[in-house]
Amino acid sequence: MEYRIDDLARAAGTTTRNVRAYQERGLLPPPVGKDGRASIYGRAHLERLRLIDALLQRGFTTAHIADFITSWETGKDLTEVLGLQDAVTAPWAEEQTFEVSRELIGTVLGSEDDALLDRLAEMNLVRLEGDTVVFTDTPLLASFAELHEYGMELPTLIEIYGQVADRMHDIAALMIAAAREHIVDAHGPGWLPETSAEIADTTAMLHKMRELAVTSVQSTLTRSLDAALRRELGDYLATAAERERTRADAPERTA
Repeated sequence: MEYRIDDLARAAGTTTRNVRAYQERGLLPPPVGKDGRASIYGRAHLERLRLIDALLQRGFTTAHIADFITSWETGKDLTEVLGLQDAVTAPWAEEQTFEVSRELIGTVLGSEDDALLDRLAEMNLVRLEGDTVVFTDTPLLASFAELHEYGMELPTLIEIYGQVADRMHDIAALMIAAAREHIVDAHGPGWLPETSAEIADTTAMLHKMRELAVTSVQSTLTRSLDAALRRELGDYLATAAERERTRADAPERTA
């Protein structure tokens, strides 16, 4: 993925002025190339900007961040450093966006579009960009639409998703906390990998933790869905059988 400086700033939620300032202070690696007179930046620059933003929000100054990055990267393989940075700061869920103008949002969400739009925004499933509504998870939106065609109400579907998402947040926090506790137990608080081997091992561990989280949630949910379906189907069929007996007995009672 390649960015010109304006695109990079927009993707990172900052300004081109900040990007140039960070580069001058050594917070950003050099551009990956040129397109005519324009500098070209890559995914590593976007992740570095996200790291800088996260540290700024924690109260660090740009001078502190520059000192930290410079001192830690000294003598290290930049490719491996950026790999670890990517594992820590890169989003693990890729957005698949779908844009709709605000005046046409009713064709997607129906008559309750304002209330549903607010709820979706709370869940970070939409972004409001001027007169445009950006849905951040197109496959999920498609699933909502397909189930809606079967008669399920959109507010119900969205609330079901919200309850599932709350549980996923708890699981994610549990997994990430386990990774942090492992690092602290092994190396102490505030430890940063120093050697190329330590950087590579830490990067691999974080990726494996992600794979474990995704695999465990998917496999457990699949088994739970099977069990829940069997249980609900059994109860439903028992109710259906009782209903049929009642209907069969009705003519006899009438006679």
